[in-house]
Amino acid sequence: MFVRPAKPELGLRIKVDPDAHVPVTGLNNILARVADHEGQQYLEVVVVAAALFRDAYPVLCSMADRIQIEGMKPAHALRETLGQLASLLREPKSISQEREIGLFGELLTLRGLAAKVGGSAAVGAWRGPQGEEHDFGLPAADVEVKTTISERRAHWIDSFTQLQPTTDRPLWLVSHQLTAAGAGFGKTLPELIDEVGSTLGSTTRDDFDAKLSTAGWSVAYAPLLTSRWERRTESAAFQVDEQFPRLVPDTLQRAGVPSARLIQVRYRVDLDGIASPLGIPAVIVAALGS
Repeated sequence: MFVRPAKPELGLRIKVDPDAHVPVTGLNNILARVADHEGQQYLEVVVVAAALFRDAYPVLCSMADRIQIEGMKPAHALRETLGQLASLLREPKSISQEREIGLFGELLTLRGLAAKVGGSAAVGAWRGPQGEEHDFGLPAADVEVKTTISERRAHWIDSFTQLQPTTDRPLWLVSHQLTAAGAGFGKTLPELIDEVGSTLGSTTRDDFDAKLSTAGWSVAYAPLLTSRWERRTESAAFQVDEQFPRLVPDTLQRAGVPSARLIQVRYRVDLDGIASPLGIPAVIVAALGS
């Protein structure tokens, strides 16, 4: 390993045969070349941006390990190291449609809550991107948001605890049923993100953008997500109580089922035809995002 601060260069120097192939990196900040030192040929892999030296050093070490420990040829080790680095940093082409629909529904609820309790409080209550059990934690209730594009109001539940209250607050399920909209109707996910974001102050907008990123969103996806969505039916709210159809640890325990042995569960709940209860709290009505 060598460093030349004046140039600047940080590099790895490997002894090679005189006729060794010089690989082309195709990169601006990492290059490969053959250099002669005291009559011996060396392949040099060089980082030419001083600001990247700290992060590039482990990359050069990884290449050296492939040569010394795994016995790779230098050119092969360079290609393998850069290929693995590219795979690590490569973003997916877009998010899945399932995640697109789920995020659309959460933003409908966020938009409705922001109109009721204010943008800062609504974004602060949004917990779904952080992997919490429920999507929104409000002072008076928790809210789980489910969104479907099926013709029936049927939703997937991904764990035993997703429909179990985690505090003394009641748990409500907000159900959005979407369908594809024609040109000029409905909204795309990027449009809904922009609409919600435009109503927020700068500090709250930063928090909102951070949570979007945690949820898997990237602005690079915006040109790719062109599907327009609108409500198939009016959104509905259901209190998750003893009468609600669900699988939770308490119910399984009473039935004598050893739930600890069930390490993964996913089931679908059909709420089609079930009427929403009377006297829904105003903040839950707002969460419908109508």
